[in-house]
Amino acid sequence: MKNRFFNTTLAPFTYLVPSLNTITISIIAILSPQILMLFMTKSFESLILIFISILASTVAELLHNSFRKKTLWQNPVFIVQGLIIGMFIPKNYPVFIAFFTIFLTLIFVKYIFGGAFYSWINPVVFTIIMLYFLNSSSFPTYLISLTDIESGNPALGLFQNDNFSILPVDLKITNWLNNRIFSFMGIEIPEGYITLFWDTNSIIPAFRFNCLTLLSSIFLISFNMINALIPCIFLFVYGLLVRLFGINFFGGNFASGDILLALMTSGTLFSAFFLIDWFGTTPQTLFGKIIYGIISGIFAFFISGIGTSPVGIIFTILCSNICSPMIQLCETFFYTIKIKHFTR
Repeated sequence: MKNRFFNTTLAPFTYLVPSLNTITISIIAILSPQILMLFMTKSFESLILIFISILASTVAELLHNSFRKKTLWQNPVFIVQGLIIGMFIPKNYPVFIAFFTIFLTLIFVKYIFGGAFYSWINPVVFTIIMLYFLNSSSFPTYLISLTDIESGNPALGLFQNDNFSILPVDLKITNWLNNRIFSFMGIEIPEGYITLFWDTNSIIPAFRFNCLTLLSSIFLISFNMINALIPCIFLFVYGLLVRLFGINFFGGNFASGDILLALMTSGTLFSAFFLIDWFGTTPQTLFGKIIYGIISGIFAFFISGIGTSPVGIIFTILCSNICSPMIQLCETFFYTIKIKHFTR
């Protein structure tokens, strides 16, 4: 009798979430417009550092897998790691220091913790912090002074002091929005916010293109690439604290903080959608995700302040990751109690 062979397919099955490979490729694809914008704005220093970062991450992954006798492409997250690390490196950072710092840090993290996902530490965040400590002078400083905060309108001081290159069309768009939309709400925004939304011209690429970041987040959430709960709660809590107490501590009026300035500087939006929900670092239950988002927003307010922080959002995520195992421990505890209750 002749043997018959049948091919096995995945056709009968439906995945609840996209695979890791799909998410990785999607993140690379949706970040490509930001890379293109860096090229169009002639930010070649940043492009070189992003390439160096991806190369260092690739070499670290190759070396790590060679000892574990695994294939390089078995876990493609290292490409996204290198890309996002590069997006947080200032364009004036020394290239050789950047390469060896990224390479050695990722090797250290992989050796100590093993694998690519850790319950309490984000390898991207840890690497950026090491880059900051080794050469903090390359990172920008706070653009907001105490005088600007005490004036009650720190954003206005930033725009008047030419800390941002205002777009030529900024005033026209701002006037149109004020006359056609915001006038019905009884508010008026000053010139400069359109520039912040389009391109802040920061020396750190992740801080620049807030418009592209928001569009990318819509894609990620729509196709279930990330869970929107943690980023949205984080942004809401952080924005609320900034609004209520942002300048109140410095003698300003209560509930007069600038939410737009806080969200569109310091890489807040980019970090909210590409870092804070990093693989394996967040709680799994609805309750845990809500607590994690709230804690992250509180940390952001006390660490990043009201905006223009150079690395505050990175330290925010690190502190949140450290709290993650405690939240997950509580999740396990309540889950165990629930199981015992139903098995009685």
